[in-house]
Amino acid sequence: MSAIQGLNAALKSVMCGSLEITPVPIGYAVSTGFVMPDGDLLSFYLVDQGNGTFTLEDDGMTLPAAIASGLDLKSPVREGLLRGMLTDEGVRYDEDLTIRSEPVAEGEIGSAALHFISAMIRTRDLALLSRENVAASFADDVRRELCAKLPPGLAITDDGRPADLSGPDIVIRDTQTGIKVARIFAAGGDLRLMDALVDYQASDESDSPIIAVVDRRKGRVTDRRLNTATNRGLPMAVLDGASDEWTGRVLGLIGKSSADINARTH
Repeated sequence: MSAIQGLNAALKSVMCGSLEITPVPIGYAVSTGFVMPDGDLLSFYLVDQGNGTFTLEDDGMTLPAAIASGLDLKSPVREGLLRGMLTDEGVRYDEDLTIRSEPVAEGEIGSAALHFISAMIRTRDLALLSRENVAASFADDVRRELCAKLPPGLAITDDGRPADLSGPDIVIRDTQTGIKVARIFAAGGDLRLMDALVDYQASDESDSPIIAVVDRRKGRVTDRRLNTATNRGLPMAVLDGASDEWTGRVLGLIGKSSADINARTH
């Protein structure tokens, strides 16, 4: 076997070996080897139209999950970008938020499937980009509010972005000693809340406290993840629109009283 034949066989084994096609009432369920952010394999359905053609459809959860992650389809720019990406791959999304292809003949399913998979991956990437933008914006909001409320002797001394992407967004230090007095996670979504919980569980009593500022607006942090963090003892301040309340909670968790806050704000 030549080198190119060996590479060809290896690639086909990896790319096709994990492909599974299962008969279902509407046609066939297809599972690929591509892993989505939630850990599930990218999958879709071949829906039998009864006339020798099939439509390719997702399970109806791709876009709702993307919206939950921060993809704003009410934004003409974002919505237009999504529609343009899907159109490039010959698919669309309908009012029920299901991603669908036009009907294709059986002999065209292979090519249509490649385009459909590409559309799903591009939609995922757009959702991830939106989530990162939302997370960065929330971290900036938390930083700005805390800077306005920190009492004398405390300061945010980092450069505005965590050196470790899974690490804290904000580090508060004692201005005289330089000692860390708190590490703040801006939990604008479930993933950042879990990052905070992992760091909290790995810390010990000699470490500076870890505090998660949790964004509960628009359901960005789910009840399930919030309950997990609560049950495991993660110190949290919840942001629901009343900034004074959550900033006071953060300062309380690092041992600063309302008198300290008033000394800064008056």
